[in-house]
Amino acid sequence: MLEKVEKPKTLKETTLEQLRLAIMIGQLEPGKRLVERTICEQLGVSRTVVRECIRHLESEHLVTFSAGGSSVAVLESDEIRQIYHLRTMLESEAVRYCAEQPTPELVDKLQSHLVQIRENLHAGDVVEALAYSYSFYEHLFVTAGMTVAWELTERLNGRIGRLRFMTLSTQERATKGPNNLQEIVNSIVKGDSKSAIEACRKHIDEACHMGLHLNKQ
Repeated sequence: MLEKVEKPKTLKETTLEQLRLAIMIGQLEPGKRLVERTICEQLGVSRTVVRECIRHLESEHLVTFSAGGSSVAVLESDEIRQIYHLRTMLESEAVRYCAEQPTPELVDKLQSHLVQIRENLHAGDVVEALAYSYSFYEHLFVTAGMTVAWELTERLNGRIGRLRFMTLSTQERATKGPNNLQEIVNSIVKGDSKSAIEACRKHIDEACHMGLHLNKQ
């Protein structure tokens, strides 16, 4: 049977993904100035492409611009708290809906993503674990019919990814994070929306505490 052919990524899209990932995993550290010529040489792309990508990353609040040029944005504590607070509101509603109307397809998909998250964290591949975490939450929101909420979350995903990489790089969160997600999935399976919401809030509260702690170091 014929399969849908995926549209190839443009040079700008590929460059943007590489720069975003470099910021998320700390290869480009907070406060580091972004020198266009250096980036062009490292990635083998034109200055026009790099400039467009930097502008895009500014819109995601991953990059800031000043008289001295562009640099990697520094996450402030209040900003971190707001991000986690917004996650709590949106994700709690998503898990509530999923627990009220659980389906075998939803559970299988979430469980499959969770297995991949665990395996990649165990192997020390936090970047790949991030990709499956993204898919886990996307499936929650889409299943809940909360497409607008997911669009809002996607706008924050660069900053969420930075925080998630920091926290999941610790042994504590690499263990507790997947365990918390399993509690959410178990509650969805049982159709227990109250427990699902409580597990969701617990998961985000613990991640917030760790994120704030690591960001101060």
